[in-house]
Amino acid sequence: MQNQLGEKRVETELSRDLGLTSALAIGIGTMIAAGIFTLSGLAIRNVGSSAIISFFLAAIVALFTALTYCEFVTIYPRTGEGYLYARKTFAPPLAFFVGWALMLGYASSCAFYIASLSSYFNEFIWHSPLESISGLILLVGLTLLNVKGTKESGKFQIIVTVAKVILLIWFIFGGLAFVDMQGLLDRMSTDFVKIGSTAALVFITFFGFSAIAASAGEVKNPVKNIPRAIFISMIVVTVLYTLVVIVVLFAGLDEYTEASMGEAAQNFLGYVGGYVIIAGAIFSMISASNASIMAGSRVILSMSQLQHMPKEIGLINSRTRTPIMAVLSIGGIIMIFTLILPLEDLSYFANTVLLLALILVNAALIVHRRKYPDIERPFKVPLVPLLPILGILANLYLIVQIFQHPVPLILAFGALILGVFAFVAWKGTRTEVAAIPGRTSHIAHSLGRGTRTKGRFRVLVPLANPDTAENLIRMAAAIAKAKNGEILLLRVIRIPEQLPTTAYSEDEVEKEEAWLKIMRKIPESQDIPTHALIRVGHNIARAILETTRERHCDLIVLGWKGYSTRSERILGQTMEAVIAYARADIMFVKILGDKLPRKILLPTAGGEHAQCAEQYASALARKFDGSITICQVANEDILDTNEVIIGEHLEQAKKRILEVNSNPDLPHIENVNELIIQNESIAKGIIKEGHNYDAVMVGATGKSRVYPSSLFGVIPLEIAKELDNTVIVVKHFDPVKALVGRVVGE
Repeated sequence: MQNQLGEKRVETELSRDLGLTSALAIGIGTMIAAGIFTLSGLAIRNVGSSAIISFFLAAIVALFTALTYCEFVTIYPRTGEGYLYARKTFAPPLAFFVGWALMLGYASSCAFYIASLSSYFNEFIWHSPLESISGLILLVGLTLLNVKGTKESGKFQIIVTVAKVILLIWFIFGGLAFVDMQGLLDRMSTDFVKIGSTAALVFITFFGFSAIAASAGEVKNPVKNIPRAIFISMIVVTVLYTLVVIVVLFAGLDEYTEASMGEAAQNFLGYVGGYVIIAGAIFSMISASNASIMAGSRVILSMSQLQHMPKEIGLINSRTRTPIMAVLSIGGIIMIFTLILPLEDLSYFANTVLLLALILVNAALIVHRRKYPDIERPFKVPLVPLLPILGILANLYLIVQIFQHPVPLILAFGALILGVFAFVAWKGTRTEVAAIPGRTSHIAHSLGRGTRTKGRFRVLVPLANPDTAENLIRMAAAIAKAKNGEILLLRVIRIPEQLPTTAYSEDEVEKEEAWLKIMRKIPESQDIPTHALIRVGHNIARAILETTRERHCDLIVLGWKGYSTRSERILGQTMEAVIAYARADIMFVKILGDKLPRKILLPTAGGEHAQCAEQYASALARKFDGSITICQVANEDILDTNEVIIGEHLEQAKKRILEVNSNPDLPHIENVNELIIQNESIAKGIIKEGHNYDAVMVGATGKSRVYPSSLFGVIPLEIAKELDNTVIVVKHFDPVKALVGRVVGE
């Protein structure tokens, strides 16, 4: 596969070992679990036989989102489910929120299953002073099973799921003889608030459909098998749940608790039969826990692969073909939940975070349809946006019901907020080179002083083209002189990806060293402190960024031919990476001919990039005894109504340029002119006028909507491509905006 810079990387992928049967086992195994064995009794305790309505209500709410999942999974049949769908639709922070909520939901759901198992184990098998010990031992075993491999955990899931469905059917047939339909009607509750609250409690039992989608990267023929598995599992489980609630209702129990189904089994099937069902319940909780660990780890894996978690967490082991760190991480989080929250609070916590995530997934379908109207959709949800909106409203309704249980609700929102803060902190403090895959470059040779003089402005000049290097250095020297700064020249020796960075010849380094010594004389002749580096690495952009960070550079002056030969890139991979990640001002220079930029046309609209360009243009004009013409482009209609305002803007820009005087040893600029260009197109107006100047210097205009891969706007790109003389594009570095960009950027 290729990374974001177009380089080839070899990665171990998940193995597609799961068929339709395994996918059904994941869904049914997750849904027929602690939810029915523990929550059936609690639901009956709350609303009597109206528990059937609560389960149906929860199933309907789940169905809306299940339809959304079916459409998305046929478009993106890969690991990650709801998070992946949000990542393909929303801005990164919102996508991270969905992934974090799903991860918390799977972890707390699994903790709920583990706690339920511990409760059954203590009630019916062996009472331990430490109630959770049996569940924790199981958690460790299942985590290790998932570490070993998908095929092994998938086979285990099938065996356990088939066994517990058979036992559940045996339990239902054992109790049907005791059912009294009139008694069923007599015990119906009309407390609709409690019915809704109970539906919110039992919603967790239907969330298994998302566990199927979470394993899409490991399912054979996922486009067909996953929608089938989702619908079949939901139908089977809804029917079984209804029958179980009816049977438990007529078990003649004095009270209904999380252990009611086990007690009902003993009443219907006798002592031995009851314990068989209890064993089935425990195995159900085991299979649900296994499926949740698998699904939660795959969400973490997807978040890591899409740069919303450290990449080390998502590494797939080449031997087991499983994401070992992701599995161990979800296992640790589950253990924490198991130890700090009681069983019922775990259910409400899980439902809160899951429902919030599903609200956003439903919204994602509406946005995705509008954003990508022509994309192929093998499965299409009917009546969009109506059905997704109904899904959103239904999920919101269940969340409102959880307001009656403030402790898990507050903890859920607290965990979500904590995750968002952690994401912002991680992305904000992450070094720019960490975002670029590959190995670190290293310094092969250093010429001159390598430490920065305190308080001095430093200009980095990466040198690639010997034909333009001299003029590039002269421009950098002009700015360094004006800023009382120094220059760092950089030459990068690129090594093929398959070779170590030590695989270079000393002869090559000596050749580069000799050339750099000649280039150093240009700024040194002007008494500008200069040193040079030769770096060896696999990626030129990474080497530039590493040098910028390590040597605390303030400006990067980079040569550019004005276009990219690769059709899929507007700027070229090196420039795009430098623009995206450099924490310094950037000046891209397309040099044509041998002329230095003495006569400069400076379009300006007063933005931060334009004002930065004003400063650097001033430095060039002062050094080369040149002139600057500040201009704005306007069509006839705008000019008629805004000529005075445009004139004021140009006057303000002229004043800023004349005030620039950081080095009194250099002459002041006397020749600063103002010009209004009349044209329907900004770019065409500048190009037409630009032929009369040595260079056009323009500030970046922001990310282009026309060309999404353009990181400094379409107007500078059009000027650079079409104008047949020197073009300089300046992008200013703002620490606050850069921080926001690292957090919200792709």
